[in-house]
Amino acid sequence: MLRTVIALVLGCLVPAVAPATPMSFSDAWQALQASDDSLAAGEHARERAAALLSSSGSLFLPQIDLIGSYTRLEEPVELDALALRPLSDAADTLPGQLLISLLGGPDAFLTPMTRRDITRSALVAFWPLYTGGKITTARDIAALGQQEADALLEEIRRARFLELVSAYFGLVTAEKALASQRLAEQTLAGHLRAAEALEEQAQIAVVERLAVQAAYDQARIATRAMQEKRDIAQLALTRLVHGDSDVEPVSPLFIHPSLPALASFEPGLADHPGLRILGVKKAQAEHLARAGRGLYHPDVFMFGSYSVYEDDSLASELTPDWLVGVGVRLPLLDRNGRRGKVRAADSAVAEAGRLQQGAERRLSLLLESQYREARQALLEYRELASSVALAEQTLRLRERAFAEGLGRALDVVDAQSFLSATRTRRDAASFRYVLSLAQVLSLAGRQAEFVRYLDDGEAIQ
Repeated sequence: MLRTVIALVLGCLVPAVAPATPMSFSDAWQALQASDDSLAAGEHARERAAALLSSSGSLFLPQIDLIGSYTRLEEPVELDALALRPLSDAADTLPGQLLISLLGGPDAFLTPMTRRDITRSALVAFWPLYTGGKITTARDIAALGQQEADALLEEIRRARFLELVSAYFGLVTAEKALASQRLAEQTLAGHLRAAEALEEQAQIAVVERLAVQAAYDQARIATRAMQEKRDIAQLALTRLVHGDSDVEPVSPLFIHPSLPALASFEPGLADHPGLRILGVKKAQAEHLARAGRGLYHPDVFMFGSYSVYEDDSLASELTPDWLVGVGVRLPLLDRNGRRGKVRAADSAVAEAGRLQQGAERRLSLLLESQYREARQALLEYRELASSVALAEQTLRLRERAFAEGLGRALDVVDAQSFLSATRTRRDAASFRYVLSLAQVLSLAGRQAEFVRYLDDGEAIQ
């Protein structure tokens, strides 16, 4: 009864471990796309670029502002009629002075034009008609910005796809290596028990039993190390797909009898997002060069104004309620360095072109190297089959000889180590094949076909 109570208490104190979630590679890819922060940020960047492109259409429309003002003058503005000719000449004569006195003095000739406090509001319009291509260039650059955002999002998606392939099948490989190591540990444990029995019967020396003991201890250390690697790989995959519990991969490693020809993947390089981004950069530089040359062209615009409110002063009555006109602006001496900007833009075009050519060569080399790596891994996996068969047969013979007292313990340990290493190497070859195949498909823009290759391949159990 006491043991039962203690067990219940311990069960309450120790948190329950959530069971692992079985997940195929296709489901893992869907989960990653639905929850990945980098992809979500790329989507927001694309939406921002689309919004900027939409707003650039308003550059062709007129700008209308409602402007209100309040002004406080030092003194009212007045019109002195005596300052006007011919009254000013007449005021200097005696009859003129007598006439001014009879009319009430010089103040009688003052006419108030404005008050000290002036309030006014008006609608002001400005409509550019020709800007030397600057407005068109701004809209084209906004459109190129959206293309760049699309390419960046695709580049992020391909990078995350490769990261998922590495994490998912890396965990599959780690689990296979751990299973192989556990099997080797169990086998060596059996050898150790047999060696202890033979030592008790004085059929083998102590050093023979110690050799098996040391090999068994080393196997236990290796098992714990592989368990840690496997747990780290599982944690990485779980975090990558934002899983609530540990992810258990159910899609196996796979191989194919052969690979399609390299030429079938090469056309997809032309649409690689990296090349598209460089192409956009080059087009943006070309538009900036065109805009720089447009600085030498005049700006033609329409303008207009309509008074909404004005005070009741004489100046307001004399001012028309509306006006409209056409203007031309041509800078003769510009401080912005138009010539230098045009030369800088031309250099940027040449730079982008060179970068694009270099990127094309590097991508072509990367595609061919990954294709060769996949083919080499496939051949290595096939050719290691004979090594695995030899290792298995050698281990059986060494075990039989040791059990009959005709072999050494070290021979059994070496045979077991050779078998474990050969199996691990073969699994590693299949993992390299899967990873290189994913690289080839990603470079060619055909990563969506990876699941079909997985389904059609020969599963590695």
